[in-house]
Amino acid sequence: MTPPTCVVEIVRKYLVDNGYDGLFSEGVCACTHEDLAPCGQIEGNCTAGFKTPCNCGEHDYHIEETKP
Repeated sequence: MTPPTCVVEIVRKYLVDNGYDGLFSEGVCACTHEDLAPCGQIEGNCTAGFKTPCNCGEHDYHIEETKP
């Protein structure tokens, strides 16, 4: 198996290997490891987190630092 070489692949592998659901930047954005960095970049303030239910009416999910 070839090791991941681009930043998105490396981050995705880390998230999956360590049980995280995705990344979030508090109050700004969130993405799952399945659709990692749809904005085209991973910022330095992105934090690994866990998918949580959302009832805000604006999103299908939230990613937060702690498991629900």
